[in-house]
Amino acid sequence: MKRANSRTKVRRWRWRHNPLRRRSDTIEAWTRVVLGTALFLGAPLAGSLAGLTMYDQAQATAAQQRASRHLVRATVLEDVPTSPASTDGAATRQVSPVAVRWTTSDGRTVTGNVKMPEGTRSGSPTDIWVDTHDRTTTAPRSSSDSRGRAMGVGGVTTTVAGLVVGGIWLTVRAVVWRRRMAEWERDWAVTGPRWGLRSH
Repeated sequence: MKRANSRTKVRRWRWRHNPLRRRSDTIEAWTRVVLGTALFLGAPLAGSLAGLTMYDQAQATAAQQRASRHLVRATVLEDVPTSPASTDGAATRQVSPVAVRWTTSDGRTVTGNVKMPEGTRSGSPTDIWVDTHDRTTTAPRSSSDSRGRAMGVGGVTTTVAGLVVGGIWLTVRAVVWRRRMAEWERDWAVTGPRWGLRSH
């Protein structure tokens, strides 16, 4: 029990008034508290806010895309060749742009290029996404894609914030250490000669 109390006192000596505590010790102690709070609370909070912001933006973009894009049934106009087998014997699944034809809502026949998986045959029906100008486009962004983007941005932001806090801590420690060494040298310049006189 006494050992535990002594260890606690040793850890907290920078917070108590005593002749050994210097200003640099106080600065280091408060910096540790502030940066520790920033690391364990601030960095995750920054990551969460960045992730939520990205999610809202992605969802807004997805809503705009859904409003300006729609599915139509098209017909493939050419074959998509099958790629040669890979070295391990498994076929490599690829997509290639091919021409397709569809009929617009006003009865016009339109052609365009979309990517189709290998092995697709001419004359095959397929659903494609087109915009309000009847041009081929990609599918609207999904909710899972929005969540993935948000998690990625949140994770990166949290990591960067943690690295920044760590860099600040290392910088502060280096500055405090140099200052502490300068204080010790200054005090020893005064105390050292006195020790020499006592030895005589």
